[in-house]
Amino acid sequence: MKNLRGFGLIILVFYAIFLMTSCGQMPNNDSVGENNLHTIGSLATSMINKLRGTSAPILYQTKSPSIQQDNLVSYGFNSSKAGTISYSGGCFGSTKNAFEGDHHIVFITMVEGKYEDCSIKVTDSEGNTSEPLYVPPFNLDFSAPELSKVGDLSIHGSNIKIELQASESGKLSFNGNCRVDLQQIKKGISEVLVIFPGDGQFTDCELKLLDASGNLSEPLALGTVFIDSTPPVLTEINPVQENISTDMPSYSFKTSKSGKLSFSGKCTGNVENAVAGINHISLLAPEPGNYNDCEMTITDSSNNKSQPMKISPFVVLGDQS
Repeated sequence: MKNLRGFGLIILVFYAIFLMTSCGQMPNNDSVGENNLHTIGSLATSMINKLRGTSAPILYQTKSPSIQQDNLVSYGFNSSKAGTISYSGGCFGSTKNAFEGDHHIVFITMVEGKYEDCSIKVTDSEGNTSEPLYVPPFNLDFSAPELSKVGDLSIHGSNIKIELQASESGKLSFNGNCRVDLQQIKKGISEVLVIFPGDGQFTDCELKLLDASGNLSEPLALGTVFIDSTPPVLTEINPVQENISTDMPSYSFKTSKSGKLSFSGKCTGNVENAVAGINHISLLAPEPGNYNDCEMTITDSSNNKSQPMKISPFVVLGDQS
């Protein structure tokens, strides 16, 4: 009879394991799968204890570890019986007494680092202690991220492009009379577009980085930024004569702003830059023929580009000798 009872216990244990696995309770995640194995062990041990006349509490996880804004870690589990909670593995909870049902506890007085061996036990009023419930690994980070600027600002109209160096990935926030086009940035270098409301001088724009643990970086001030989104305007003053014999005709134009010149068509110029006001240059027309497709633009220091100005057509005559 005693042997038959022992055989029955073994059959019950294997049947419990079969039910847990066949119902899909064994996920691919290693930490959760290991936790379920411990739960199976707890159930099996409890069944054996019950048949022996004892009944230890059964524990299982109801909520994975979750790091709060204040770096406290919340956790959820269920106990089949009331009792006293004991903690091990570097974790200490805010709750000492367990009741029958679901619990939401907080791990407190913890230091920065990785926690891989935390577990919980419950001992009932009769001295029966549960199997340990192993808490999935988690990491605590109390260090503020670092945010810095790489290189110089690049102004594009009413926006600036900036490269940021981040010590860890996180959420980018802004303060002052500006905003950013990118909310999440990765660890390392990221290019960010900072947008200003219009033209003028801005001195109060700051950027901050918030990491996944709720740590906030020191503000990164962009300093004084001059925004000018007005493009230059070009006006022809003295066009080239319609028929010429030289390959470097004189040409005069006016620009509302200084900047860099660019040419299109068969013409080029003998200078690359122009100053605000009237400029006198020479056009380069190396071959005889009709020059009717020449255009010129100017780009200012804020990368504002003018509308193309059409250069009045002219003809370079061939050798008249």
